[in-house]
Amino acid sequence: MGCPLAVLVGIGCGSSSTNASGSGGQMEKGGTSGTGQPGTGGSTGFGGAVGTAGNGGVIGTGGSVTAGSGGMPASGGTRGAGGTSGAAGSGGSGQSGGAAGSAGSGGLTGSGGAGKGGQSGAAGSGGTRGVAGMGGHGGTVGSAGSVGAGGSVGAGGSVGTGGTGGAMTADKVFNPCRFHFGTIDSIAKASPSMIPQIDFFTPGWMGQSDTFDMSSVCTEANMGGALMGKVPVIVAYVAAFYAKRHGLCDCNVTTCGTNNDLCHYGAADINNSLSAIVNVYKSYAQGFASCYGTTKPIVFEMEPDFYQYTISLQTQPWTFAQAGQIMSQFVNAMKPYLPNAAFSMDISPWVGTNNNTGSDGSDNGKNWYSYFDMGLFTFINTSGGGSDAATATLGGEAMTWAGVNQVTGKPILADTGYGANGVSAGPDPAWDIPANINARIANGVLAISQYNAASNWGSTIAADRSQLNMPRYCP
Repeated sequence: MGCPLAVLVGIGCGSSSTNASGSGGQMEKGGTSGTGQPGTGGSTGFGGAVGTAGNGGVIGTGGSVTAGSGGMPASGGTRGAGGTSGAAGSGGSGQSGGAAGSAGSGGLTGSGGAGKGGQSGAAGSGGTRGVAGMGGHGGTVGSAGSVGAGGSVGAGGSVGTGGTGGAMTADKVFNPCRFHFGTIDSIAKASPSMIPQIDFFTPGWMGQSDTFDMSSVCTEANMGGALMGKVPVIVAYVAAFYAKRHGLCDCNVTTCGTNNDLCHYGAADINNSLSAIVNVYKSYAQGFASCYGTTKPIVFEMEPDFYQYTISLQTQPWTFAQAGQIMSQFVNAMKPYLPNAAFSMDISPWVGTNNNTGSDGSDNGKNWYSYFDMGLFTFINTSGGGSDAATATLGGEAMTWAGVNQVTGKPILADTGYGANGVSAGPDPAWDIPANINARIANGVLAISQYNAASNWGSTIAADRSQLNMPRYCP
């Protein structure tokens, strides 16, 4: 059985939203004819004045925009009073005609209804900048203002202000959609030509202190950093490190004394210190939120070889249900501080088929993973111990790449592994062969981390990319 160890820190290894127009004033009746010439008719009352245009909704380049409300119905023009009948003309002498009756006064002009235009839609709020400069979704067009009664049509929505760039959509980690390559941060910085080709990096493993001590990750990944724009993929070994700081060794290390290791006392020690370990997780989450921020993607690969705390060698072994409950506490300790984080669950190829029986991964972890809230996880990952690029199975066990992918429904982040106590296993050329990578892509593998990549690996990646298939997942 393997157990995880960081390359950089020298630890033990592990597994891995129309109104009608207003009516005008009605026509005046003409004056009544006198004996003389007919009285002139009253003037026609004018219709209501046109309402002002309503401002429509705003188009936000960022988030959604509220549609502008239509114009309020304007009241129609007041009906003009009829003209007064002209007085009859006096009888004229001889052939003189009587004086014409006075013309009836024209009707009053009906006052126009002032249609109230649609209110301006609020500007769409854009998200903050996401990975690789992904902007927020464009705001929808504001609805045109409706026609007020007597008013004219409200104007359509005007263009809203731009968003501030896209906040990371839930589980939006990698961009563009393709198979991804990564390595240890120190390896990449030692060979700068590699950096343009990789998509992520792994720093030293998390949890070597009771409080946050990884500000260097922020320095590397933030604006101006050597690995700016690359996604930090951090191995969270917090519970194991805590137990090791209090006297235990990794399972395959004997320097702490015979059987004085995580495989014998790890479960008991973690149980006894559970509250303290949860607080360590909170400290690291708060630290990353402060120096890295809460919008850029970051991945945490949780507790390599977590399965080891359930095995029969343990003095107080966990049930699978206990393991699932404890893992949820760890993830939920971080999520409130890092809404941008994605989490990955470890793959131990030798997991038992039913609470420690079988121990060969022959059910592809179906029973094991059924006790975990897999809704908390975006990925599953291998960790430590060589993983197999050229074979359908993992770690020489019965578990398969395709099987564990099918059981969990999660894309796989693979790594090439390392030896005991962080001893380099060297570059793994099998993961440089396009045919091997394509076979694993078909099995649900999304990425490979060459922990000990060769200095010319950037050239290898560049040559391989055009030969690789599109992955089945684009988280």
